[in-house]
Amino acid sequence: MQTKRSSKVRWAILVLIIGVLCIVAAAVVYAQPWGKNNPDENIKWSLTLVGTNNEQRIVSYDEIKAMPYYEGQGGFFTTVGVINGPYKVRGVPVIDLCEMVGGMTSSDILFVSAEDGYSAVFGYDQVAGNLDTYDPKTMMVTPHKELKLILAYRLNGKPLSDEIGEPLRLAAVGSDDLLTEGHYWVKWVNKLEVVRQKNN
Repeated sequence: MQTKRSSKVRWAILVLIIGVLCIVAAAVVYAQPWGKNNPDENIKWSLTLVGTNNEQRIVSYDEIKAMPYYEGQGGFFTTVGVINGPYKVRGVPVIDLCEMVGGMTSSDILFVSAEDGYSAVFGYDQVAGNLDTYDPKTMMVTPHKELKLILAYRLNGKPLSDEIGEPLRLAAVGSDDLLTEGHYWVKWVNKLEVVRQKNN
């Protein structure tokens, strides 16, 4: 009888220890979901820019980091309602990157491609920051001040982790702590292509 009771106690303690370890591990992951401690000095990544005249330019990760940047606040929510952020985000305005291959006009669209094969299409107004923004607490559409669509390389003061888009991802940020829809936050971006829409 005593042996059975001791065995049950041992199992209960073992389960408790495993549970505590799982909670600690989850807390560590949750505490730093938007960045990593490792420096980003050795990241080998390039971004391909293509203009409407087929002008093409390849820009390295280091060159992007050396460009004039915009830093603001922003976050997003997924299609199932999971809220990420808001966070402090730094990156290069997408409209500035388009200027490197001839710019973008109101009659153009932008194809954004990622390393994993995902792609998205944005109109000029969206690239210029004319997006709906939402209050993180109420999830109601809320007016915003300045808003920019940027190619981000730092979040909360750290380089991006692979899980959230290392080394470059789109982000919609501004001076307010507001959210935008998740499809504006494309991860692992490696190509921006400006395309002139044909008139019907």
